Amino acid sequence: MLRNYLKIAWRNLSKNGTYAFINITGLALGIGCALLIFALVRFHYQTDRHHHNYDRIYQFTSRFTSSSGEFNIQGIPYPLGQAVRNDYPGIERIAMLDEWYGPLVTVPVLNQADKKIKDKHDKGAFVEPAYFRIFDYTWLAGGPDDLSQPGTVVMSADMARKCFGTATNVIGRIVKLDARIPSRVVGVFADYRDDTDLAYSIMASWSSLKEQLNARPEDQPFDNTNGSTHCFALFNDHFTVSDWSRQLPAFVKKNNSRKIKETSYPAVPFRTMHLSTEYGGVSKGLLLSLILIGLLLIGTASINFVNLATAQALNRAREVGVRKVLGSTKTQLFWQFMGETMLIVLAALALAIVIFQYGQTLAHTYLHGPFRFTFYFSPSVLVWLALLVAVVILLAGLYPSLVVAGFRPVVALAGRLTTQQSGGFSLRRGLVVTQFAISQMLIIGLIVVANQLSYMQTKDLGFRKEAILTVSLPNLPAQDLSKMRAFRNMASALPDVSKFSYSMSGPPQSGWNSQTSVRFDTRPEQEPFGPQQTWIDANYVGLYGLKLVAGRNLQPSDTAREALINETFMQRLGFTRPADVVGKYLYKAGFAPLEIVGVLKDYNQLNLKQQINPLFLTTLASGFYSANIQLRSANYSSALSQLEKVYNQVYTDNFFETAFVDDQIQQAYQQEQTMARLINFFTGIALLIGCMGLYGLVLFMVVQRTREVGVRKVLGASVGSILWLFNREFMQLIGIAFLLSTPVAWWVMNGWLKNFEYKISLSPVIFLLALLATIVVALLTVSFQSVKAALMNPVKSLRNE
Repeated sequence: MLRNYLKIAWRNLSKNGTYAFINITGLALGIGCALLIFALVRFHYQTDRHHHNYDRIYQFTSRFTSSSGEFNIQGIPYPLGQAVRNDYPGIERIAMLDEWYGPLVTVPVLNQADKKIKDKHDKGAFVEPAYFRIFDYTWLAGGPDDLSQPGTVVMSADMARKCFGTATNVIGRIVKLDARIPSRVVGVFADYRDDTDLAYSIMASWSSLKEQLNARPEDQPFDNTNGSTHCFALFNDHFTVSDWSRQLPAFVKKNNSRKIKETSYPAVPFRTMHLSTEYGGVSKGLLLSLILIGLLLIGTASINFVNLATAQALNRAREVGVRKVLGSTKTQLFWQFMGETMLIVLAALALAIVIFQYGQTLAHTYLHGPFRFTFYFSPSVLVWLALLVAVVILLAGLYPSLVVAGFRPVVALAGRLTTQQSGGFSLRRGLVVTQFAISQMLIIGLIVVANQLSYMQTKDLGFRKEAILTVSLPNLPAQDLSKMRAFRNMASALPDVSKFSYSMSGPPQSGWNSQTSVRFDTRPEQEPFGPQQTWIDANYVGLYGLKLVAGRNLQPSDTAREALINETFMQRLGFTRPADVVGKYLYKAGFAPLEIVGVLKDYNQLNLKQQINPLFLTTLASGFYSANIQLRSANYSSALSQLEKVYNQVYTDNFFETAFVDDQIQQAYQQEQTMARLINFFTGIALLIGCMGLYGLVLFMVVQRTREVGVRKVLGASVGSILWLFNREFMQLIGIAFLLSTPVAWWVMNGWLKNFEYKISLSPVIFLLALLATIVVALLTVSFQSVKAALMNPVKSLRNE
């Protein structure tokens, strides 16, 4: 019986090649894209789950409360770990970690210059040995026990190969951190999988951080929070996270009493960090949106199948009638047609797996940030795949099989079945409306994301960004001022260099965030808000074209004596006229009084997702980590080559690392750019699937209405009226779809735009463009067959009838 069903199914598919091609291709595209989305979502939900203590790991964070609301960051003060360890010995494990971005590692080579290894995408860290008792690592050689000693490091196998050419026999070898801190290799661990947020290629002992900071971490002030410093804990039944929450006020009162009202250190489950936008993680809403898109694509492909299968039912009426007369039951016919559906779905699945494999390659090439993923196979994948196939078979095949199996044999054999009896226009109209609505929602999303990206790329940020290059300085506790002067003088003398400046973090919109506390002038208490701070030299304002609205620029100085503030800071201090705040003083712990000498017009110091925050700028040469260079010539390669020679003469042990400011700003919107690519891709796929289904329906309609078209032409109908005959109904369906899709698309995209402080408005033009695009695509698809029908010789069509 089964063999017979399959044989009949194969014959029918072979006989109706166009029908089979449209269904198999449409389902393959829908399932293939759904598989890619599933792999991406699964990748994020599986991140770091391989640690056996995954559910018991917590991370201490910092929460700041002010009049403007709450602000949470992953960073904590350096001394927090030791303070928690001292006060609450019942906590099973405590481990501190300080991230080290783009680590420079040098390897001494006999009778040669040191070998330099640096990758701006790499991360290193300073860690306590307890870190490796919280998180799981596979050790290829040595281990973390000796990390309790200063001057020791462990590294990944990949880093070992970069340093020594091999991952074996490297225990005891010496490397220099930042080309200055000698460290002995005491362990090599297996390379990380991609599904981790803790991919540190080299990890130095926590005690080595003293050399980096020029002071013991535990001696740092408790009210200074560093965004790259983290503390992890393992709680147990003896001391739970609830116990910590109860003890937290007392802990803050003891260790940071001046900030007890506005500061706390909640312990957050580590399992939630990756999917928490509050702490810089991936948005759950984004992943749910992708899942919805995947379901819509499968739904669109299934709609194609239902539409075409019910339309094709008329052509199989006599076959069904004969089978019923010869004794076939309704159940047998139902399973026969479900078998055909299964055969089509399995063929589509095979093609979908090919699409999935190719899609992974494309994803690694074109996707970045949270959209980049690696697929790891596990038995649960097979279960999900089987479930997906079963759902698609039911969605696509259940209704058409019931319709065909329900034909009355007498009516079917007489050839008197109507389109209403074969599934009905009303159902097909509803499904076509659904397809158009899905396509229109995706097109609206595409237009909104593209317009927002264009707005962000063209908006005046309040500073100059063209032809400006940043060069990284050595990562030192305090910069060598004589080397800085030498590099500035030599670089400024180059013919391609127009202006030169030093700063703490590069361009005004560097994305680097340092928050502090200050007291204003004669006020006795610190301000209730925490302004951002940055260090610049006197040339910085002119190089970036920052505008002064009152006062003057900073005087050249190597130490902090004066300050510039932005308009937002002035307003938060309670002033409305910029001139009134000039001459007042700011007081910051560890600094001399800072005289406010000028007020800068607000500029976007963070990306356009965030509002402009209070900011002050002062001179502190020892804290400069970036040189800012404006170039004269458009011949950037020549300028870079000259700068590299000069840099290497001054900083012989460091690595010449540059970036153009406009590229850095674009990098801040990489997620939105990748999202735009994905929406473009999925919109294209949805339109392609919809067009294939529409083409199949029109093909069926042309065959069914051949005689009608012939009669109309004999009676004098024009080609235009024949085309309108076919297009009219689809135009009505597009209009209904537009009315349904517009409010949903507006609600979704308005919610997305709320993520941006500076954004476009959702004008009616956006929705009308989506409607126009849908009409054009539908007309092109329908007209391909309807034009052929309109131009057909009526004598020939009537003779065939």
